[in-house]
Amino acid sequence: MKKVVAHGTFDIIHYGHVNYLEKAKSFGDYLIVFVTSDKECIRHNKTNYFDENIRLRMIKSFKCVDEVILRDANLVDALKTIDYDIFVTTDSFFKNHSEIAKPTIVLERTKDISSSLIKEYLNKEEK
Repeated sequence: MKKVVAHGTFDIIHYGHVNYLEKAKSFGDYLIVFVTSDKECIRHNKTNYFDENIRLRMIKSFKCVDEVILRDANLVDALKTIDYDIFVTTDSFFKNHSEIAKPTIVLERTKDISSSLIKEYLNKEEK
């Protein structure tokens, strides 16, 4: 069985997340998804609308996802703690993949969609 790992914050779920996770799953048989913890988000100055428990629950509900792990450490360190065959990420996240020992597949993000764009749009609507 080929295990694939994907990752993300997954704050406001949108079709870009669906595309990413479905593509990640297509590279193997079993998809493990790291969801960034609230503590790790704070460490990187990210403000989330949904807390980690809600984000975990949302990702667990995806049909293509087999396992969800809360990531409360540096991603490279977290990858060292699990057994997997392929790491899938996006072109906006990792610029240098040399620290990752396993094969890495870099996907383009879905054009014109992100949680940040959705938040910006909603903030404009409120004013």
